[in-house]
Amino acid sequence: MKILLVTYWGLTNMGGIWTYMKQLSDKLSEQGHSVTLMGSHVESNTLYLLNQESYFDKNAYYNTLLPYLDPQRFPHLYLEHGIFSFEIGRYVFEAGAAVLGLEDYDLIHAQDSISTYALRRVMKNRVPLVSSIHGALARESYYEYKGIEPELTKEKYESRPIWSYFRRIEQLGAHAADLILVSSKWIGQLVNELGVIPERIHTLPYGINLEQYNDKAALPSPVQLGGGHKVIMYAGRFEYIKGVHVLIGALGLVHRSRQDWVCVLAGSGSLLEELRSQAAALGIQGHLVFVGNLDNIPATLQQADIYVQPSLQDTQPYSVTEAQLAGIAPIVAGTTGMPEMVKHGETGWIFPAEDSGGLAELLLLLLGDDELRGRTGNQARKWAVRCRSLDVMTEGTLKVYRKAVGKQAWRRGGTGGEMLAVEKEAGAIQGAFHPADLLGSITPGNPLVPVLRSRLPLDYSVPDARILGFDKQ
Repeated sequence: MKILLVTYWGLTNMGGIWTYMKQLSDKLSEQGHSVTLMGSHVESNTLYLLNQESYFDKNAYYNTLLPYLDPQRFPHLYLEHGIFSFEIGRYVFEAGAAVLGLEDYDLIHAQDSISTYALRRVMKNRVPLVSSIHGALARESYYEYKGIEPELTKEKYESRPIWSYFRRIEQLGAHAADLILVSSKWIGQLVNELGVIPERIHTLPYGINLEQYNDKAALPSPVQLGGGHKVIMYAGRFEYIKGVHVLIGALGLVHRSRQDWVCVLAGSGSLLEELRSQAAALGIQGHLVFVGNLDNIPATLQQADIYVQPSLQDTQPYSVTEAQLAGIAPIVAGTTGMPEMVKHGETGWIFPAEDSGGLAELLLLLLGDDELRGRTGNQARKWAVRCRSLDVMTEGTLKVYRKAVGKQAWRRGGTGGEMLAVEKEAGAIQGAFHPADLLGSITPGNPLVPVLRSRLPLDYSVPDARILGFDKQ
């Protein structure tokens, strides 16, 4: 089978999504499938195919569209800056995907709502499309904005146009896919609430290549810690949604009772300096070690005694499974998909999300009981080995692929089939244009014109009429 894995986001720097795509690609290739990966290259601002000389200059196309998407003609794009940013970013992605080519694949597997909808919109000939929904875009956006506006409440945010816009994109993405893969029951429920029938939703938890994990864990740790202190660890982004500030707040409380610990914080992000300042204000800066991005988390976990995932929202973090495979029963926030990964007191521990006091109590419990940590850590490893196999995930994914291909063949046979929401007529926006017409008028002879003309649908237009009215839903 010839398969394309696609993400709207940065390809090799997007944390869990990159881990998922890379592991799945490697495993499918081992089984004889031809797999191509498409995504954005952040530094060069291109859309590209990994390990190929095929790329699309996003910046140049963006600058071409920008003057023609003015607020007088298209005011709905300017209700909030984030809406305009995402919409023009999607139009650039759509053109890039069309130029890089979609029709030579047996199946396309998109990794987010934005790329799922975008790919369906630019397909001239229908290719089976599977979508993995790894998160909840509208809900995640709330935490991103709250990190900037600390007083923002969910109620206030949900009254803003940007919330309605993200919900519309999630809905369009969910209905654009033939079948949907989710890693947790929590995400599956959210997709169902978007109007997707349960038969199109397949729950398949993430797996890890156990052989590769064990090989990396056997290597020397990139971080050497001494002093005989207990080691607490977190690995991930330093962003508000990840709740690292909750962990540091809990460590400030722990410090009042005992000081025989150190916390290793692996990662990077926009809140790094704020987190350092928070630690200094609590007087625990000497107990925190910010080590940056590490290329070998499994080896580093061999030195850890406790792992904490304090996220305000997370689906099925790979870091939690990696901790379990290291023989650590992780502490996770009791929200979204994380409680599905542990059994409290047996294979992990759950504390109320955003509750530094509750987290501090669990940290003190585990710091003071070596036997409890060892026993629950052993049970956590056994569970992860049994339930988080990459082989199981890959085989389950292939079953969904085959079902999607069969579903597509059924449609081609003329027996009817479900009419997806994105295929219904949406009309057109006055002043909307086909990109090939625009480029042809402003730069005659532009070599991109015939490519866009041949690969984009004739009725494709910018702006997208299906986004109209999102703020009135």
